Amino acid sequence: MNSTYMEGAIYLVLGAILLILVIYDFFFTTLSGSGAGFITKPVSVLTYKITRMIAGVMGRRVYNFSGMVVNLVVLSTWGVLVWLGLYLLYSYDPAGIVSSKNVVATDWERLYFTGYTLSTLGLGDFKPVTVLFEILTSCFSFFGFIFFTSSMTYLLSVSSALINKRAISLNIQNLGQDPEALAQKILDMDISYSYQQLMSLQELIDRHTVNHQSYPVLHFYSHKDPRVCLSLNLTRLDEALNILLSEPEAKDLHEELQPLRSSISRFLNHINENYMKVSSGEEKAVDSFDFPYKTGAVGNEKLIERRKILLAFLKSERFNWEDVTRRNS
Repeated sequence: MNSTYMEGAIYLVLGAILLILVIYDFFFTTLSGSGAGFITKPVSVLTYKITRMIAGVMGRRVYNFSGMVVNLVVLSTWGVLVWLGLYLLYSYDPAGIVSSKNVVATDWERLYFTGYTLSTLGLGDFKPVTVLFEILTSCFSFFGFIFFTSSMTYLLSVSSALINKRAISLNIQNLGQDPEALAQKILDMDISYSYQQLMSLQELIDRHTVNHQSYPVLHFYSHKDPRVCLSLNLTRLDEALNILLSEPEAKDLHEELQPLRSSISRFLNHINENYMKVSSGEEKAVDSFDFPYKTGAVGNEKLIERRKILLAFLKSERFNWEDVTRRNS
């Protein structure tokens, strides 16, 4: 009897702790707008690392599914952990769940009943017979409804943010496919039109930074087509700004370029603090790469640090500096 009581108490404590942690993580990630929870973030990062490894073997087409896979794994993790936590609570008192014939449910039948409770369906073939379990069943039936609706709302918000992310890449592509072409296109524009283009890009990048902070899973959405990949196109734009800030011909634009430059800097600082780990490999690659254009007017040390972050960002989508200066086929 004493052993059974202790076992039930362990199930109760483990189930309660697990449910509190996963429910907190779920609501923090989907509703706070402050980033990913402590469960969601490592699950997302690990899933994306595995996706990148598979892409190294199977090719870039795997990236078409990277964001979707990360989202599905995160949603599955939430679902499985809530299911497990509630099952542990029901296991606190095995006699608390019975069949329609008043036969005590087995372990597998309690697991089955837990799933149907969370799905808000319930077939009536099993039922709780203690006050605690009746209240639990009512609460988690309601939670199941909130879980599915909040998840769908979250995914719709991520889809909207993804459209903005892709729009940045395509806007940059329309200006040029390498840093020199980008810089020249901005120089050749009518001054008022170039201001308009720079302001439009700044607005898109600022919105993406906010979206990225609110929906971190956005970081793991990539694409097989380089024209749609943000890391490649944002690096090209930043290098184009380096050229323009170094060019005496573009001195009339220097003041207008600074807000866009600051917007890119804010985004780079955000991903550097939360996702990028600049390694000695990035440092050597930046130092050894012979950039085919001049950026002498930009502070050297700051530029090197900036390029290290950009290179780490490029590598997250399996690109390198050579891809920045190579036009898309």
